[in-house]
Amino acid sequence: MAVKNEIKEALGSIIAGKILYDEPMSRHTSFNVGGNAGALVLIKSEDQLVGVVRKLREKKIKFLPAGNLTNIIVRDGGYRGAILLMTGMKEIRYEYTPGGGDFISAQAGAALAKVVSRSATDELTGIEFCAGIPGSVGGAVWMNAGAYGKEIKDVIKAVFLLDAAGGKKTMNREEISFGYRKTEFPPDTIILGAQFKLEKGERVKIKKKISEILQWRQKKHPLEFPNAGSIFKNLPMQAAGELIEEMGMKGMNVGDAQISPKHANFIVNRGKATASDVLELIALIQSKAEKEKGVILEPEVVIVGEN
Repeated sequence: MAVKNEIKEALGSIIAGKILYDEPMSRHTSFNVGGNAGALVLIKSEDQLVGVVRKLREKKIKFLPAGNLTNIIVRDGGYRGAILLMTGMKEIRYEYTPGGGDFISAQAGAALAKVVSRSATDELTGIEFCAGIPGSVGGAVWMNAGAYGKEIKDVIKAVFLLDAAGGKKTMNREEISFGYRKTEFPPDTIILGAQFKLEKGERVKIKKKISEILQWRQKKHPLEFPNAGSIFKNLPMQAAGELIEEMGMKGMNVGDAQISPKHANFIVNRGKATASDVLELIALIQSKAEKEKGVILEPEVVIVGEN
């Protein structure tokens, strides 16, 4: 594969984490689907990330920074570039500033679940709504993840970035434009981490709230099958899952990809689904929603790669 050779040449002098060439993404995505990436680079530190990104940009090789691949579908034709898996960048720390308050700072690859757990340990409240949300800090910030009427923007103090020129910078909450399931950053920006502003609370109450949310998710969401979380963004006046259920599509399948009978805004892999199966099912839902309801359903998942 020409792309693999180009990436090997670009990264040959870089001391990074493990690099897997021509790697099937079905082994790594939460959906268990996807073609091969030219390379999957397992990043372990910010310095390694900076070096890898610099080399890839110099050689004009496309790349995709990613967390733990819970919200990404790679088409069956694969990704002709490098996917940078940042889960090795997982440091989480508690910070206190006299007069400023209590904070948790976390690198982009840290699991959001670990941040929630750490908040309980440090008796900090405010981020419990993220309990059970799959994915990493970077992905959650990038898409302004949310639940129960709250979003990441409500607890963000600052975001740490790698800019297009390869320099590190900090953007405070007031400088960032947040939208529904999206956050606006300068072009070619990579999230390195974030700082969350929280409040002191009671550990017992915080843990109780987290437990209740996790139990609710377990009951309502099809966590027993590989999936990528919510497939579509909700509409202004209606939840996407409710709309899909109204159209009678709950339980519909293409191959082993199925609209979950448990929650209609989830597509699950019943065993041997391909990315093409999933994408065909997504297209069927969108087509029916437009024809019958006159609405455009916008995917919440990130779709990349070649057909």
